[in-house]
Amino acid sequence: MKIDILARKGTMRVLCALADRGAMSFTEFRRLVGSPTTTSKCLRGLVEAGLMKKEIQADRYRSVRYSLTERGTKVAKLVKELEKVL
Repeated sequence: MKIDILARKGTMRVLCALADRGAMSFTEFRRLVGSPTTTSKCLRGLVEAGLMKKEIQADRYRSVRYSLTERGTKVAKLVKELEKVL
């Protein structure tokens, strides 16, 4: 089921952080989630689910920024509401 993506470690934290801060780098997410492997799996899953988009910057380091899609913004709002209730 598509909702299973929300049960993965770090996913809700990532969605809320993006909703608050806008675009973020992998390093910023790693600080939130912890393990680089868990962070990679989380980000990959959110991109594949269409909740986030991955943009490779045109700078000399080809840095990557992640941001919410329209669909991801809707889900993030729901997660934040759920957080208030709990």
